[in-house]
Amino acid sequence: MKIGVLSDTHDRVEITTEAIRLLTEQGAETLLHCGDIETPDIVRLFKGIDSHFVFGNWDGRVSSLLDAMSEVGATHHNDHGHLNLAGKEIAWVHSHRRGQLRDLEQSGKFDFLFYGHTHVAESHRTGKTLVANPGALFRAKPRTCLLVDLESGELRTIVVPVLDSGPRV
Repeated sequence: MKIGVLSDTHDRVEITTEAIRLLTEQGAETLLHCGDIETPDIVRLFKGIDSHFVFGNWDGRVSSLLDAMSEVGATHHNDHGHLNLAGKEIAWVHSHRRGQLRDLEQSGKFDFLFYGHTHVAESHRTGKTLVANPGALFRAKPRTCLLVDLESGELRTIVVPVLDSGPRV
């Protein structure tokens, strides 16, 4: 099973649309968003896709984001996301809360742990946990997301071409 991981979309509709297209075209069955969504327009792009969200420090319009998630059938996870997919324990956070990422990483409970906030793609292993930041679709060069093969453990960074000129008005 493959999943897609995105973060820090910051209301960039066109580039987020392209990232979703690239991830699903390459076999992602489920998409995880690590926060900093900003507007319901971004959430609506995930319609018809098994999608799971956590909030980031720029996600202030909580009720409108939750309404959009309900509208498209997406799931919001409170403190951090946690799913068991293909027999793997997966968690994700935005990582803006002091110590949260470290605590999850050192817990030894997860096979995969994804995070955002820094806008910098990276991956490393702590014990059995593969920890990765998919990068960002705003204020990042290059703009990236992540395709993850849960069975093989392979992480593939997807570079998303810059298509947008800013938020949709």
